[in-house]
Amino acid sequence: MMIEVKNLKKVYESKDVKTTAIKNISLSIDEGEFVMLLGRSGCGKTTLLNILGGIDSMTEGNYLFDKVEVSGQSSKQLAAFRNKNIGFIFQAYHLIDELDALHNVEVPLGYGGMKKKERKKCAREALEKVGLDDRMNYYPSQLSGGQQQRVAIARAIVNHPKVILADEPTGNLDEENSRSIMELLSDLNKKGTTIVMVTHDMELVKYATRVVYIKDGKLAEA
Repeated sequence: MMIEVKNLKKVYESKDVKTTAIKNISLSIDEGEFVMLLGRSGCGKTTLLNILGGIDSMTEGNYLFDKVEVSGQSSKQLAAFRNKNIGFIFQAYHLIDELDALHNVEVPLGYGGMKKKERKKCAREALEKVGLDDRMNYYPSQLSGGQQQRVAIARAIVNHPKVILADEPTGNLDEENSRSIMELLSDLNKKGTTIVMVTHDMELVKYATRVVYIKDGKLAEA
């Protein structure tokens, strides 16, 4: 078991309003799974994903990653946890416009303290894996949406993470590019990478090894 959350609850508070985004979710994910979190917008999928990635904190409950308690760690500890274990892919790509593809992919390696020469080597290898060896020196504005998402995937895998967390990675893509990205993620999974992906698109379920349905912040039956 790689990921285990128990009685997870997340409440967002403003001055006058409390909003419960997650209600006592308990979930286990084994190494090598491709799990899709499926549900309508606003159901709590992204909140759960952000907690798994150490981006957001829980209000109540426990989160264990490889049997190590993540909940309660300091900001510095969470940053190290993310850099070592987690690769993120977002719907909006989140590439740095001023950097070319190669340097965008290098960014997480810099946070990890890797030397420049080794960073470039690893970034080139990651871009080759996603089929962009001929676009390494292109800037985001020079790339199509599908190519930008491939750069984002290369950035996510460059540290050889144990888990990839993907939040609507095909949401901004046409059908052809969506299929291409999903086949790439499926191939990474078959090679051993655990993937947890948020979507509301039922057409993508065929790529998953398991589907987890979420409704109103709680696990729901299919």
